[in-house]
Parts: sequence; C-alpha cells; structure tokens
Amino acid sequence: MLKAKKEPSVTIPLTAMKCILSYPKEKKIICEISLIDMKRMNKPETLDEIIAEAELDYATGNFKSFTNTKDLINELEKR
Repeated sequence: MLKAKKEPSVTIPLTAMKCILSYPKEKKIICEISLIDMKRMNKPETLDEIIAEAELDYATGNFKSFTNTKDLINELEKR
C-alpha cells in the first residue's frame, strides 16, 4: 500500500491578511499578506522550504551583499 504524501502547506494568521478586492461571482478574493507574520508562523523545515524562503527574501529586498570577506565576517559576528 502506498503511503500518502503530506501536502505542503502554509499557515496564515487571519490578522496578517487584508482583503483588497473581491469577485463575488467567481467566489474569489485578492488579499495582501504580511510576510513578517507569515514567516513567524511558518519556520522552514526542509531544504526546499529554506531555499524558497531565501528566494522570497531576495525578491523583497531583504538581504545584504558584501564585496569582501572582512565585511561578511564582521556582519556574521554581530549575530
């Protein structure tokens, strides 16, 4: 018997959602979602999720870049 594969899911707190548009005939809505709240509720557990989170951070401009090793090491030591 095949074991059912767990579907990937995301937990979104209702307080993190803001409805900005609705289409009653299609029974659809468009919402803004707070990335801070979504990340707070969904810690990455697999390599795929960690990569997806890094891609999201990059797309939203939440990253730093360094031109030399010394600056990178100084930033890592702050943590």
